[in-house]
Amino acid sequence: MNSKPYRALLVKILNEAHVAQDISMEGFRGIVNNITANNYLTFATKIPVEGRGHNRALHVSVKCLDHIVAKVLIDNGSSLNIMPKATLDKLSFNVSHLRLSSMVVRAFNGSR
Repeated sequence: MNSKPYRALLVKILNEAHVAQDISMEGFRGIVNNITANNYLTFATKIPVEGRGHNRALHVSVKCLDHIVAKVLIDNGSSLNIMPKATLDKLSFNVSHLRLSSMVVRAFNGSR
C-alpha cells in the first residue's frame, strides 16, 4: 500500500464500518472479511438446527444516505416491502419521490 489514495480509501472504509466496542478478535476478523468480500452476504453464526428450511427472519443493518438503519428485514419472497414512516422521517429523503398508492395493506390479523 504505497499509494496514498489507496491507503486513504482503505482508512475511510475502516472508519465507516460499524464495530462494537467490545468486539472479539474473531468478530473483527469477520467484519474485515465482509468488507473485503465482493457481492457476498456472509454470516458469523451457524445455520439453525432446522437447517436451511428454517423460517426465522434475517435482519441486517444497512447504510442509507449516510445513516445506519438497524434491523432491516431481508425477505425476497415478500409481496410487499415496507418501511415505518418513523424510519423514513429520520432519513434526509426527498418526499417528492413518493407517490400515492390505492393498495390496501392488511396485517396477519386482518387489520388495515
